Amino acid sequence: MLEKKKNRLIKIYFVAVIILLIFLHLFKILTLPEKYLLSFFTDWQNKSISFATRLKYSFINFQEAQNLKKENTLLKGQLDQLMYENSQLNSYKSENEKLRALLNYLPGNEFDYLVVKIIGKDINRANTLLINKGSADGIKVGYPVIVDNGVIIGKIIEVQDHLAEVLLLTDKLSQLAISSLNSNKTSGLANGEYGLSIKIDLIPQDVEIKEGDIIITSGKEENIPRGLVIGKVNRVISAANELFKSATINPLVDYEELLIASVILPKKL
Repeated sequence: MLEKKKNRLIKIYFVAVIILLIFLHLFKILTLPEKYLLSFFTDWQNKSISFATRLKYSFINFQEAQNLKKENTLLKGQLDQLMYENSQLNSYKSENEKLRALLNYLPGNEFDYLVVKIIGKDINRANTLLINKGSADGIKVGYPVIVDNGVIIGKIIEVQDHLAEVLLLTDKLSQLAISSLNSNKTSGLANGEYGLSIKIDLIPQDVEIKEGDIIITSGKEENIPRGLVIGKVNRVISAANELFKSATINPLVDYEELLIASVILPKKL
């Protein structure tokens, strides 16, 4: 009973407040409070909308940033792959150019040649190169090794079934009978000097040789044809009271950059 009475009083108070508010509104007594209240709610609504908008675009920008990051990573991977492929193509191009130069050079009808790959060095012996073919391919000790258009770089000094070792001309143990391009006779003996250059000894004083002359193999050694290019003279050393004079030449190729070479073989009958 008391509970019903209490609820009825609440309803009466509520209706009375509503009537009072309507009365105050009609007589413009609540105009100022209404104005401030409306302004407050309007400002709050605008700020809420602005915050929601910023939050929305922040999320969108974050998503775009993540997408751009993924796209950038993908593009970087593709660029790295293209750079690698370009490097490989340049390497193949260089090898093909050197191979064409070798194939364009023929040492004569009595000789043949075998294209080989340079696969490393002998770590126990300086001034050497290892090639990927050996006695099973017909290679023997003493055979000359050339690159480019007939530039000789050394001789075979050791052979296994599928491997051979080349002693470079710059080694002090290397020896090669030489001639100048303008002479048909042996003009001296080429030896390596300090692993860097080539020195020609035992040049007769009456043999004309000067700076800039092209030095070639004389053809007087077994299995080594005449005309393989050794290098260009950069210095002549001569004394009037000596029977012989000497000269120095620099190699025409960088041994560190060689990838392909050719071993000259006697032609099979």
